Amino acid sequence: MADYPGDWLSFESALDAAFLTASLPPLHEHVIIDPNAPSAVRVFGKSMYVLAVGWVASVAWLWFVTMQQHILRSGVVPDYFDLGTLGAGMGPAVLVALIGYGIESWAVPAPNRWVQRREWIHAFWWSAVPNAMLLFTVWVMLQEG
Repeated sequence: MADYPGDWLSFESALDAAFLTASLPPLHEHVIIDPNAPSAVRVFGKSMYVLAVGWVASVAWLWFVTMQQHILRSGVVPDYFDLGTLGAGMGPAVLVALIGYGIESWAVPAPNRWVQRREWIHAFWWSAVPNAMLLFTVWVMLQEG
């Protein structure tokens, strides 16, 4: 309550009027949950799988082209077919896929297959830019090599 007719209300009086003197309505009256909407948690888990696939594709492209370059420059296949590149590149991809598996096992399954399909579409678009950045990084590495 203001002391004078033209004064602003104090912060404490606004809080008293808003929260302390009136009871708050129950939460279920204001929150609507659509069971057919994609879950952001499930989409995140699925996007980890899509990111892992993009990572594998990037590492495979890098390995294949470096094998080609080595054969063209020296005329022989590199030692052990350069499996060190594949091993070092696939480790993080497996880790990302395991994180996706953990998130998916933690979340509740989708209510039906149509919601699950929408979630995979959302996961693809969520991972499109990171996968494009991975492929661009490999392209830059190959241009400089």
